[in-house]
Parts: sequence; C-alpha cells; structure tokens
Amino acid sequence: MKSKQKDKVDAVLNEQENYLKKELYDLIKKDSWLFDFLQEASLDGLWFWDLDAPENEWMNSKFWTTLGYDPDQMPHTSSSWQDIIFPEDLKDVYANFAKHSKDPSYPYDQVVRYRHKLGHTVWIRCRGIILRDEHGKPRKMLGAHTDITDIKKKEEELRLNSAFFEQVIDGTDMGTWQWNVKTGEAIFNERWAEIIGYTLEELEPISIDTWMKHAEPKDLERSNKLLQDHFAGKTPVYECEARMFHKNGSHVWVLDKGKVVSWDEEGNPEWVVGSHQEITEQKKSYERNRLFIQQAPTAIAMFDEKMKYLAASQEWFNVFDLKNEEIIGRTHYDVLPKIAKKWKKSHQQCLKGNVVKNSEERIEKTNGSIQWLSWEFRPWLTDDNRVGGIIIHASDITKIKREEELKSLLAVAEDQNKRLRNFAHIVSHNLKSHSGNFEMLLDLWIQENPEIENDEIIQLFKTASENLAETIVHLNEVVLINTSVNENLVGLNLNEAMSKAIESVSAIAIESEVVIYNLIQPDVYVLGVSAYLDSILLNLITNGIKYSDKQRNSYISLSTQIEEDFVILEVTDNGLGIDLKKHRSKLFGMYKTFHHNKDARGIGLFITKNQVEAIGGQIEVESEVNQGTTFKIYLQHEKN
Repeated sequence: MKSKQKDKVDAVLNEQENYLKKELYDLIKKDSWLFDFLQEASLDGLWFWDLDAPENEWMNSKFWTTLGYDPDQMPHTSSSWQDIIFPEDLKDVYANFAKHSKDPSYPYDQVVRYRHKLGHTVWIRCRGIILRDEHGKPRKMLGAHTDITDIKKKEEELRLNSAFFEQVIDGTDMGTWQWNVKTGEAIFNERWAEIIGYTLEELEPISIDTWMKHAEPKDLERSNKLLQDHFAGKTPVYECEARMFHKNGSHVWVLDKGKVVSWDEEGNPEWVVGSHQEITEQKKSYERNRLFIQQAPTAIAMFDEKMKYLAASQEWFNVFDLKNEEIIGRTHYDVLPKIAKKWKKSHQQCLKGNVVKNSEERIEKTNGSIQWLSWEFRPWLTDDNRVGGIIIHASDITKIKREEELKSLLAVAEDQNKRLRNFAHIVSHNLKSHSGNFEMLLDLWIQENPEIENDEIIQLFKTASENLAETIVHLNEVVLINTSVNENLVGLNLNEAMSKAIESVSAIAIESEVVIYNLIQPDVYVLGVSAYLDSILLNLITNGIKYSDKQRNSYISLSTQIEEDFVILEVTDNGLGIDLKKHRSKLFGMYKTFHHNKDARGIGLFITKNQVEAIGGQIEVESEVNQGTTFKIYLQHEKN
C-alpha cells in the first residue's frame, strides 16, 4: 500500500518537474536573453517558480547538492527550501520579492544563509527575475544561486586579523591575546607570557584558564564584570587594570584591553582579541599619589586622561556630597554630571598642559542650594613627560561668601538703624512738644470753664492726653533701647497693662457697643518692654472692636494661662472672623486687610507680630468666619 502511495507522489512530482522543466527549456530555446542571464549568474543552483501555483517550484540538482541534500529525495515545492533558510533572511527574501514584483527595475538580488544538512552555514547569493505576461502580471520567476561561503569565510578571517592587528598597533611591547568565548580556546603571544615571567612553552596547554589561574582573584571578579558590560554593548571596548602573579611570586600590574570582533548567529560574542601592557611602575607612582591624595585634608581628586577617578580625598567626598559612593574607575561626568559638564572645556585645556583656575564660582547643587567653590586644575605628567591626566583641587568657600554677604547686610542694617534712631528722636521730640501744648491748652480751657471739668467728654480728653504723654515717654524709652532687646526686658504686670489699654479704648468700645472682659489674674507678670506691651494690647483690643459683628452682642474676653516658661494671653472675640484657608499665609503681612472696613490699613497685626517676637514671644491665631477670632500671645513669664 505504502509503495503505491509513494508511486503516486513520485508521479505527481515528475509531472510537475516535466511540465516546468519542459517550459523552461522551450523558453531558453525561444529567448536567448534567458541563456545569457543563466550564463552570467555562474550557477550553484537553479530554480523556476510558478507564481500562479506558488507551492510549485522546480529546483535543479545542484541547488540541493550545494546544501548537502539528495536531489532525488527532495520535493519540488517552495516550502522545501523555506524550512532550511535562516528565518531572518527569509523575511528579506519576501521583502525583495515584493519590491521586484511591483517594480521590475528593482533587482531581486540578496545574500542569504542556509543551514547545510551537516549543520554548518552556507552563504548563498540569490538572484532572480520575474517573467510577466503581456499585461505585465507576474506569472513565473527564474532564479539562480551562487555559493559564496568561501568568500564569507575569507572576509571573516580578514576582519578578525584586521581587528587583531589594529589592537596590537595601539601600543608597543605588548602581550597579545585572542579568545574564543564559546570554546574557551585562547591564543597568547610570547610577550604575554614574558610579562608574568614565563615562556609560552612553560604555560602550555594554553586556554582561558591560563589567564584565570595567574590573575588576582579580586581583580578577576572586576575583570569579568567589565567583560560582561562590553558583551552587553555598555562599553565600546573591554578595559581593566589587574594584578597578575609573576613567576617569582610578586605581583605585576597589567592593563588588559579587548574587543569583540565576531558574533554567532544568535548574537552572542564569539572571538575577542586584545592586548596586555605592563603598568607596574605607573601603578606604583599612582599608588603614591593616591595615598597622598586620600590623606590630604583638602578636597583633591586625581583623574586619568579620560577623566576617570584614580584617587580622591575624604574632603572631596564631603564637599561634593558623595558620602561613601564608589567612584574609583568611574568618569567625572558620570559621578558629578552637572558640574563636570560645566567644567568640560577647562578639563580639555588642562589635558593640553595648561593650569586653569577660578577663585570663586557659584554652583547650583542638585537639591537647589547654592555652593561657592574656588578651584584649580593642574595636569600631571607620566615618566615620559606626557600629560597623564588632571589633578583638581577645590575649596568650598560658601561660608566665607555668606559671611561677606552677612557683613554687607549688617553694614546696611546698621546704617538704616542709625537713620531710624535719628528719625525716632526727631519724631519723639516733636510729638512731645505737640502733646505738651495740647495738655496745656486743655488745662487752660478747664481753668477758664471750671463747670466742665467733670464733663464725661472732657474726662476722656484728659485721659487721652495723659495716655499720649505716657506713650511719648515709652517711645523715648524705645529710642534709648539698643539693638539687643533681651537685655532691656523688665517685669511688667499684665493685668495693670491690660486695664490701662482697656481704659484707653473705652470710648470707642462704648460707641461700638463692645463689652470687654478682663479675666487676667492680678499677680501675672511678664518680661517685656512697656511700650511694646502697651502697643500689642492696644492693637489686639482695637482689632476686636473694629471687626465686631453689629448683628449680635459683641464682646472681647481677655484671659491667661501659664505653660512652662510662658504666659499665654488669649484675646477672644465673637466678631466677623477671618477665612484662614485663604488668608493664613498673609495674615501678619504688612498692608494686608481681610474685610472692607474703610479704616483698615493692614499695619496693626504686622507691628504686633514683630513686637511680640522682639520681646521673645510668639503669636498664633484661630478664627472662623462669622464665629469670631482668638489670638494666643506667648509672653515670657516673669516668675519672681
């Protein structure tokens, strides 16, 4: 049964082969340009494809023998070769076919890879041409294969050798190495062995284990990490300074460099080539400089010609807020990107051999704060008098700059204070004169009209005149107070001061129909300046009167409680209140008002807050619109 089925399949295949083969031969006989095309292609395979029946495709014998298959066992179907071509190359085939179908002038010509029956890769140049009917519609396609595997191998060898010699040319007296990452095969030259005191013969058999066996384990870990970074494309080359065990038992330092020069089909590294350069003496010199820099009391860092950190002092970490960050081997542009970018031109000048300085530079740190630095860049030289890198010395002069700014501000403030004191002297003198005149005129008026002496209005005038005179006395006291208010604080009876303030505003309280309750205990004393305390109390009481609610019985309640070293004075009213959600931030600002009172100037609370703080206290507020306001004033308690 199976034999009959096979015979039927063979018959079908033969029929397909016969009609396509016959048609091709007829075409060649009829059209000589097809023969010219085949001759030009130098065939390693020939195929003819029916585009009206896409599964039917005839391939000649060499098509299959080139790929290691028995032509008699292979069907003439398009799917047969699609299973062994590389999938990514098949995509290119489809793309080029589509372009050639659309535009006959676009060549169907590409290099593709096939998997040989034995498993290796065969590189094929595949060219083709579409045959169209009288309407230009694609009907058949003729193609030819050329095996270019040998060429590709030669190209790979040439690229490998080119990369190898490029790496070797970069230096002199170097050891060289080649390493097959997949197999572990390694090739070292004689100089590589000499660097660690051996001959190549003594190190045989050579493999990657030879390197691993003679490398310092700690450095080997770092080397492997750097290699993986290079394999992942994070670095253009692999570069590592490592210690190796010399035959005599000592350590030698080598600069190990390498680069991947070939990749396998899966994109994994295959061959890596590189060099070894002994840098033991340079490292000793680096080590001396590194120890000096690390122990320096100032901010110093040493960099190589690529601005990679070789060493840094502890103060460098402090100045640039690096804490315990690992920076050795990293570039300055990676560790401090913002400031390093700013200094890049200066780095380049210094690497040309110039000394670059800046006595003061303003730096905005990443957290938004301002830092002032004084810095100097100096090149350091190798044993052969070549610039090997840069040494940067930096000083944080932020405190000095702030002190200078503070001195300048203090000078301005002192000058302004002198002007203010002069102004206060003049004002107090003039006010005293006017107050005296007012008091004298009032007394004369009473003497001439004795019947009005006990009149309520006249009594209020007398009280206002006496309070004005007392205020002027206090103002003179303020003028005499020096800038250190704390040294001039005295014990003041809060109840007496409040009673006096209430008496001063009694007229406007009566007019506004506001009742004032003084609930302060008679034996409560606070530390303060009399003029400041009077001003504070008057401002708070008049504020409560001014913003009372006319729609209800208004009151102001004054009470105290003692908390540790402070007397807390609470001034509570049931007035209009303040919308603290809108106005809290500007409540104590100068010229800030929160109601439409025509007499409001927005200065009272500003003055009050400053006076409270001047005598060592603080002020808080709680308020609700149409409910009222409570001011809490913390005053220093005079306990004795």
